[in-house]
Amino acid sequence: MIRTLFALMICISMAVTVCAVELKGSVSDELGEPVANSPIYLVMKREVFNMLKFTYQTVESKTISVKTDERGLYQLKVNIDPYFNRFHLYFHGEGYDYARFLRPEPADVTDSVKAGTETVVNRILKANPLWGDLQIVLGDLEPGSPRHNILRQYGFPERRETREDGSEVWYYYELRKSFIMEPIPGKPASD
Repeated sequence: MIRTLFALMICISMAVTVCAVELKGSVSDELGEPVANSPIYLVMKREVFNMLKFTYQTVESKTISVKTDERGLYQLKVNIDPYFNRFHLYFHGEGYDYARFLRPEPADVTDSVKAGTETVVNRILKANPLWGDLQIVLGDLEPGSPRHNILRQYGFPERRETREDGSEVWYYYELRKSFIMEPIPGKPASD
């Protein structure tokens, strides 16, 4: 009886033991140049199978973030709660240079995190093909102006809608953002 109770206590303590893992790597552009100050997000999810919908469903998630250093390197040392069962590294998010680079795919690191092994994930960011055109447009705008700042941070909008007063609504559907741009002084309200 005592041995059974002792074995049960060991199993329970092992089940709730937090596992420490290290995730690291580098982020560079297509020319091999490091991308400094780029965000990295580890998203931990608890997924359960929903019998009614016959699909997996996320019931809880937690995010930990870090940014690359001046050499494009990142390192995350994380205590993993075994409650979470899916783990992904995202290489974009708040602070990502959407104007210069395309949005990269996340990396599924579930197996290596569950195994408790050190995980190295390097990512090469692909250049946005509109980056050259965007630099020309940015050169014609006043630095620090709302139009300049939004274009520099997010790139060209996916859709622009001109309103009757001459202002525009810029839609970034993929990022779930929209911005209202005041009319450009001296530009007629209807083009």
